[in-house]
Amino acid sequence: MQPFPRRRAPALGLLTATVVAALIGPLPVGTVQAATETAATETAATETVVDVTAFGADPTGRDDSAAGVAEAVRHAKTIDGPVRILFPRGTYQLYPEQAEVRELYVSNTVGADQAHKDKRIGILLEDMDDVTVDGDGSHLQFHGLMTTFAAIRSHGVTVRNLSFDYTAPKVVDATVSDSGVADGRAYRVLTLPPGSDFAVNDRRVTWLGETSPATGQPYWSGVDGMQYTQVHDPAAQRTWRGANPLFDDVAAMTDLGGHRLRIDYTTGTAPKDRGLVYQMRQTTRDTPSAFIWESRDVTVQGLKARYLHGFGLVGQLSENITLDGNEFRTDPASGRTTAGFADFVQMSGVKGTVNITGNVFDGAHDDAINIHGTYLEVTGRPAPDTLTLEYRHHETAGFPQFHPGDTVEIVDKRTMVAVPGVTAQVASVDGPSGQDHDKPLTSMTVTFDRPLPDSVRPWDFVVENTTYTPTVRISGNTFRDIPTRGVLVTTRKPVVIENNLFDGMGMASVFLSSDAYQWYESGPVTDVLIRLNTFRRPASPVILVEPTNQVVDPARPVHHGIRVEDNGFETGDVRLLDAKSVSGVTFTSNRVARLDRHTAFAAQAKNLCPAKGTTTSVRTVTTASPYTTSLFAYRGSSGAVISGNALDNGLNLRADLDATDPAQVTSDEVVENGDRVLPLLPTTSYTSSNGTVARVDANGKVTARSVGTAVITPVTHSQLGDTTGVPVTLTVGGNPTSPACAKPLHLNTDAWTVIRDLPDHRAILPGDTLQLTPSGRGFLWAGANSAHNLVLTAIGNGSGTATVRMSGRTQRGYMEAGLILHRGDDDYIALQRKHNAGSPTLTLSSERGGWAEEPHRAPDPGQQDLWLRLQRTGDSVTASYSLDGTAFTRLGDPIDASWLQGARFGVLAEVESASGTDVPFRFTGFTVNGSPVSFTSEW
Repeated sequence: MQPFPRRRAPALGLLTATVVAALIGPLPVGTVQAATETAATETAATETVVDVTAFGADPTGRDDSAAGVAEAVRHAKTIDGPVRILFPRGTYQLYPEQAEVRELYVSNTVGADQAHKDKRIGILLEDMDDVTVDGDGSHLQFHGLMTTFAAIRSHGVTVRNLSFDYTAPKVVDATVSDSGVADGRAYRVLTLPPGSDFAVNDRRVTWLGETSPATGQPYWSGVDGMQYTQVHDPAAQRTWRGANPLFDDVAAMTDLGGHRLRIDYTTGTAPKDRGLVYQMRQTTRDTPSAFIWESRDVTVQGLKARYLHGFGLVGQLSENITLDGNEFRTDPASGRTTAGFADFVQMSGVKGTVNITGNVFDGAHDDAINIHGTYLEVTGRPAPDTLTLEYRHHETAGFPQFHPGDTVEIVDKRTMVAVPGVTAQVASVDGPSGQDHDKPLTSMTVTFDRPLPDSVRPWDFVVENTTYTPTVRISGNTFRDIPTRGVLVTTRKPVVIENNLFDGMGMASVFLSSDAYQWYESGPVTDVLIRLNTFRRPASPVILVEPTNQVVDPARPVHHGIRVEDNGFETGDVRLLDAKSVSGVTFTSNRVARLDRHTAFAAQAKNLCPAKGTTTSVRTVTTASPYTTSLFAYRGSSGAVISGNALDNGLNLRADLDATDPAQVTSDEVVENGDRVLPLLPTTSYTSSNGTVARVDANGKVTARSVGTAVITPVTHSQLGDTTGVPVTLTVGGNPTSPACAKPLHLNTDAWTVIRDLPDHRAILPGDTLQLTPSGRGFLWAGANSAHNLVLTAIGNGSGTATVRMSGRTQRGYMEAGLILHRGDDDYIALQRKHNAGSPTLTLSSERGGWAEEPHRAPDPGQQDLWLRLQRTGDSVTASYSLDGTAFTRLGDPIDASWLQGARFGVLAEVESASGTDVPFRFTGFTVNGSPVSFTSEW
């Protein structure tokens, strides 16, 4: 049976000038004649133009155009042959009350929830062929909670050349425009964009959607932080899921007018998040922003989608979808930063081809692109050839998943491997229709063309419609300000992801899944090519292959044929590829550069202002550490190749293998399960910007030749070519007492090294003070080996007594700061202040081989300054602390340290997530066995 039935009302002929005149009044004779001639031309061209303004749509933007647009589309449906629904350039208001309404069930939204079964749709193309919606550059302004356009059971559909936005999005973008302390109380001022109305009642704020002209009530409302928050940093162009501190410890709220809200707090610590945007919303995906269902050959082109309400653009059980040259991002003039309530694009059960090219994806609340099928779980076996199947995720239900004639694959949930020898086709389906609730919405009974193996049992197997799996091309797109994944794709047909820019993804830039336990998004991959992309500032891992199989067996992989070729990676300390259960995965001819490659080393001058005719010297020091994260990880995989890549200095060329035979990893670049760290400074040379002022040789000897300034730049070489570092400026003949000649403060690299250095979170201050600001990159505890700025010294070889004065208290979450005896991230003893999610303690922590425990705890003393001491005597360590630097109190009994050989003393300060509000910690007076160990370099 054809799944896309063609249904059309009887033709009523062309919309002639006479019809236009009847609708909008008489026209001059010349106009009628021109319109008639145009109609004749369109007949020859086989396209009929239906002007929405002829049916009452208002291009001036004054009146509601929903009824006029609906009437124009209904008329277009009566016309035989290609038809173009034209929005003459202008602005059109569309309210939900007079829009088309359909009961629809949509993947990844509200499942079977009857409260949201009816969708209000601005432009409904239903049972239509060869139809174009031409915006002519118009803008559509939506009100309430609407779907912008839908193509249902239609063929040859194009939507092009228009922009749309919502007057009052169901996301509140609150910018911290001011903050500080007044009269002993902290405060923030939030600035809201137009459309985000609110009402203050005592210490609570109620956000109010736009008021319906029909009911006089807001279309939606929410209180305080609502159910979900993510944080956007406009300066850094990053967005992440995080905590919302705006409504903690509130003392008072004040509506300042002008879309500004002041919040005063009971605490006295000034917030540090000025400039950040808190994007707050509820979590109900009540309607898709755009919907393509049981349709074929659909193109969306030249669209400017300024906000997608509810969910993104959803393609469901359709064929051949193209998204080309669209913008999914806010209008900068709106003052908003959120462009999507959830995903931008969701292709759920699409066959043929999916082409997504030349688009901008900026500002979603979930994945930019998600392409998958749907696994239905086997819950019954009423006959040898019949299965009862259920939707298992609460957000997906109500629509048919199979048609007679479709081919299916039955998959063992534990192994995610298909039942061998079963290529069954669907004979009949008894289940939901997708447009009513006459039958159960979460289950269906499917009969196949043959008996199924007896091994297919309820609750152990899932079924995928393999007919509805697409060939995918994702090319030439830009992804940024995405808190999750750039592309999630699971299809067994060929996939090409090429020439895209992924910038600052919050999670994996590319995610290849196949999930039978949580989202039930189906599809092994068999041919994926990821090439010629730029991955800038990515999260770890950059490319993640992680099916949900509980049994991992390299002999029975889930995925096959993944190639990562000719890409550019500009990364922090992250993993490039993490591949689980893959046969045949190659990583070749890629360029991998550190983000800090030009700031990871710097020139220092012994004398910034040498006298003419004298000599001095410059040296190069590292201002960062080699990365420690392994570039690759393989779990239950085979046929891995790593070759022909250009790799920057300071990378860890390690491949972590789990249930993977080392013989199955072919590479002369990496080592398995052991570190191979490329040095940050394999070679160093120097250049001078002005050799007539200061000449420098390759060893850093500088000859001051004449009065003036010269910039001395350090240069090192890597597989990527020569790399310049941070230069130093010399002023020959300068006044030695001037500020320009003052020696800058540097970390004493002769005594100290830094693990996972973040220079912008570390500073040397006057008074031989080391300042560390928690970076929000993680901490040290069991498997969370991601603390940055561990400053360690080899002085004393980790024996004897180390003491330090620490100023600063923990502030939130699981922040930790203190003194450490560190051999590795899984082997250390630390005396720290720990915040413990609001219950601060002074804690002695111990971790051995990744097994973490806290042998001793005491309530945090509460004062800013503490002196911390770790004393190693033989095979034991004793921890103690002081409130005055003189009298020390032991924290519990000594603990065993016989296993902690080769450790180093040091300090750290970290927290699990970024905030921007954290106050730094300061360390002074560090001694080992009573002798000072200076933080400050003599240079």
